[in-house]
Amino acid sequence: MTARDPIEAKMRSDANSHTSVSAPPTKKTDANGGAVADLRRLERLFDDFDWPDRRAFVRTRKRVHERALGVLEACSGEEQAHTALLLVAIELFTALKVELASSPYQAARLVQRLVDVAGVSRLALARAVLRAPELLALPPDAAVGVQLGMLMAFAPLRSASLWTSDRGKRIRCVCHLGDGPSRGAQQLAKRLLAGETVDSGARRLLLGIAIGRGGQPVGALIGSANAGERELARALLGDAAPMLAALLRRDIQIAETAASEHALIEASERKLVRLGFDLHDGPLQDLAALADDLRLFRAQLELELGPLDERKLVRGRIEDLEAQLAALDAELRRLSNEVHVASVLLNRPFRGALRDRVQAFAARTGIRPRLTLAGDMNLLSTSQQIALLNIVQEALSNVREHAQASKVEITVTSDERGVEAKVTDDGQGFELEPTLMRAARGGRIGLLAMNERARLLGGECRIESRRGGPTEVSVALKRWLPLLQEPRGGDQPGRRERRSRKPQPSATG
Repeated sequence: MTARDPIEAKMRSDANSHTSVSAPPTKKTDANGGAVADLRRLERLFDDFDWPDRRAFVRTRKRVHERALGVLEACSGEEQAHTALLLVAIELFTALKVELASSPYQAARLVQRLVDVAGVSRLALARAVLRAPELLALPPDAAVGVQLGMLMAFAPLRSASLWTSDRGKRIRCVCHLGDGPSRGAQQLAKRLLAGETVDSGARRLLLGIAIGRGGQPVGALIGSANAGERELARALLGDAAPMLAALLRRDIQIAETAASEHALIEASERKLVRLGFDLHDGPLQDLAALADDLRLFRAQLELELGPLDERKLVRGRIEDLEAQLAALDAELRRLSNEVHVASVLLNRPFRGALRDRVQAFAARTGIRPRLTLAGDMNLLSTSQQIALLNIVQEALSNVREHAQASKVEITVTSDERGVEAKVTDDGQGFELEPTLMRAARGGRIGLLAMNERARLLGGECRIESRRGGPTEVSVALKRWLPLLQEPRGGDQPGRRERRSRKPQPSATG
């Protein structure tokens, strides 16, 4: 493969030298002043990157800059100041690695300029960034793409790929960047996943590392090194492997949990349906009969004692009992509805189930909400669907009971990053904190339950309102995509379409 550009030729020369710390770019007469000048020079290198969200970059740079000034002021010598600059580069790369990984070639040029202009050590920077634990906060499929993007930016590689095998021992490429993937990469991954010890030979440029879990390989990291740079490429593949292993272990745990959840949902289907009927035909009917008995008792009292308006104590007690019955009826109906929601989703698509809720709201209130559904709702897990449906149902119940609204809008948007849902009304609004406190004291947990449902799924629910309105309930849940799921029908195991030479992070699911 020819050099990507003149900078890459310099990159290979620097890589082979194994230089851990380059000489400072200039001699300093004033240590602190020179260090600050070097810091600004380093920051300008990052400024030249084509940032997708430049405002986010500026905020990050400002935060790191302020912290770096404090460190540089405490430095007593040129060596300490140079180490501080390396730490600044590490912090910027770690904080911005998602954006940097989206353009590995640009990131590689940035790395080379940091080496040439700012005197930063490539090897020290690469090892710190590839081992940074912040990547675990991302969904596994996204995190794998970012890790491979960073590996391509630092290592002298023509391509890098991560492979796994399904339960049928068929291998598949989870993510690939650069040339290929070649048949040789597939065969090497197959051998590593089978537990074989592979000696790639002193000259072979195709390198592989098994990613294990308790002695059992669960993944294989394959890289194709540039000519003459095999050893550095192998070293950096080794630095990238532990984080990929952690991501695969995390994905396996999530997948096992999801499988258990799915089995539990299927096993509970009949119980949920039966419970819903039992609530409707049992306690709710008994409660209705008890309310009728109370009304009859009130009428009989009036016959015996005269109008109850003249007997405030008795009238107040009966009104209290009626209020308690009404509250109990509302709570039982809420439980019955949640059971119904869960059972409906087992046999009905999310879109249809949500439209049913909206139509029921319109029939009871005369308000026809504007419903917008965008994206593929099949990306949502069953737990996410149930949580969203219950949150929307609770928001609509609050609109019906309290808002005095004339317009309601419901928006649900699903994409590769996750799902966002919003319920907005033009009602009278309310003050959030006092309302939540009163609801908690009164045992009404609807608003609190919405937030808890989202939190249990790693998401966030926000309620924004003020007196006079409007009120908006929004919920955001990150997408979960298992790395180790079975290939879809028609897919060739281990085969993926050929990528362009300009690598872009891509994960299959």
